[in-house]
Amino acid sequence: MQRLHKSILHQAATNPEGIAIQFPIEKRNFTYGQLHNLAYEISLALQALSLPKGSIVALYLDKSPEAIAAILGILMADLAYLPLDVDAPDSRNRFIIEQSQAQAIMTREDVKNPFPALVIPFRTFYGLALYRSSAEASVLSGPEGLAYVLYTSGSTGLPKGVMVTHKAARAFVDWARDTFVLRPEDTLTSIAPLHFDLSIFDIFAGLSAGCTLLLLTPSESKNPLLLSSYIAEYGVTTIYATPTLLQLMPRFGKASRYDHSKLRQVLFAGEVFPIPALRALQEIWPAAKFYNLYGPTETNVCTWHPLPPTGTDDRQAPYPIGQPCPYDQCAILQEDGSISDKLTGNGELLVAGASVMAGYLGMPEQTRQALVAHQGRMWYKTGDLVEVDSNGDLLYHGRRGRMIKRRGYRIELGEIETALHQHEAIAQAACLALEKEQSVSAIWVFYVAPEGPLPHTLLTEFLADRIPEYMLPDRFVHLPEIPQTSSQKTDYQALKQLL
Repeated sequence: MQRLHKSILHQAATNPEGIAIQFPIEKRNFTYGQLHNLAYEISLALQALSLPKGSIVALYLDKSPEAIAAILGILMADLAYLPLDVDAPDSRNRFIIEQSQAQAIMTREDVKNPFPALVIPFRTFYGLALYRSSAEASVLSGPEGLAYVLYTSGSTGLPKGVMVTHKAARAFVDWARDTFVLRPEDTLTSIAPLHFDLSIFDIFAGLSAGCTLLLLTPSESKNPLLLSSYIAEYGVTTIYATPTLLQLMPRFGKASRYDHSKLRQVLFAGEVFPIPALRALQEIWPAAKFYNLYGPTETNVCTWHPLPPTGTDDRQAPYPIGQPCPYDQCAILQEDGSISDKLTGNGELLVAGASVMAGYLGMPEQTRQALVAHQGRMWYKTGDLVEVDSNGDLLYHGRRGRMIKRRGYRIELGEIETALHQHEAIAQAACLALEKEQSVSAIWVFYVAPEGPLPHTLLTEFLADRIPEYMLPDRFVHLPEIPQTSSQKTDYQALKQLL
C-alpha cells in the first residue's frame, strides 16, 4: 500500500532545495530537504519509544514548519497522528488523549508539560518535546494502515475520533492533486487548523506535488487585509477555505491595492456560500476558477462542483454540491426508508467508497449507527439532506437531526448542552441554531436556573473552559421551564417558536 507521505519524500529527494513551506509570521522558509531531515529525526525519536505499529501520537502544537515535519515523522515511523486543538479547553484535550489511548504527545520544548497526569518526559530535540504515555501500554484496535485521527463534535456530548487510513486519505489527495493540476510552481495557502480536515488538502496534496505551502496561523487567517497582502507578496495560486473566511475578502481585503493576478483557483467547503457574498468574491478575483467541495470529516471530499465562469450565469440559489468524486459513490436514503443509488429524489445522503472512514476510534456503537449496509457495501450516513436537480447534481438542504455547521466547523448542539449541565446553577438547558439563508447565523441557549437568570459573560466564561471557541453560543435565554414532548423529552419544535 502506498503511504500518504511517500510522494512528499519523493519531492524531498528530487528537489531538496525547493521551498516547501513559507512561514510569514516568523519570516522563515523551509526547504523540502530541511523538512525531510527534521521529519527523519522525529521518526527516529519515536522509534526509540518502541511503540506498537499504528499507535497514536498526539500533536499539541501550533501551526508551524515543525508541526508539519512532526506529522511526516509520525507517518514515517509507521504511527498515526492526532492533532489537538491547542486553543480548546484542557478538559476536552485530556478526554481526547485518554479516549484515544495516545501513546505519545509532541509539543514545543518551551511548553510546560500540558498534561502531567497523562504523560511523562522522554526526549527534547530541535525545539520539540516528546512525552510518552504514563499509562500502561494499551492500544485501541485500529484499522490496518491508520494514518490519522481527527476528533469531531459528538452527538452524545463527547467528541468522536474519525479514523482515516492511508488508503482513504490518498484517494482524496491523489484526485485533488491531479484534478486541480497542482505543480511545483504553485503556492497554496494553508489556512485550516491541523485538526480540521481541510488541512489534508494543504499538506498532502500540496506538498506531494512539490508546491510551496504558505503556512498561516489562526490570527493571520482571520485578517483579510493581511491575507490580501500575502496573496500578492507570495504569489498565491490556490486557496482552499471556508465561505465564512472568504466572504470577508471583498469587504475588508482591499484587493484593489494588490496584485492577485497569479491566483488561478479558489476552493471552498464546509458550509453553504451565500450567493451575494460569492458574487462579490468573484468580482475581485474574476480570472480565478471556483469550486464547491463537499464532504464531512468521515469521507473527506466526496462530491464537487465546478462553478461556471464568473459572470456567465444569474443563479440566485446556492450552487449544488455537484457530483460524486470518482473514488466514491453516493446514494439517497428516502423518507420511506428505501435507498436510491441512482441519485434521484431527495433524502439523506449516503456515501460509500475509498475515502470513507474506517470508523470512530474506540466507539463501536457509534460506528454501527453511522454506517449502514446496502448491496454488500458499507455506506456512511452523512446526516445531510439533499435533492437531485434536473441536471443530476446534488443540492444541499441542511442537516438532519441536531448537528450543524458553523464557520466550517461541525458542531453537535448536544455537546454544548452537556457542558452547560455542568453548571451548578443550571437545572436544564437546550440549544438551538438560528439559520438564515441555509447557514447558521447564531446559536441560542435556553436554560432553567431556579435562582434566576445568570449573566451572559459568566455563562460564556464558564463554557469557554469546556468547549472550543467556535462552539460558544451567541445568546442565552432564561426560562421558567423547558417545554417537553409527551415522551418527556425536550420539545425543540416548541423552542424554535422562541427564536
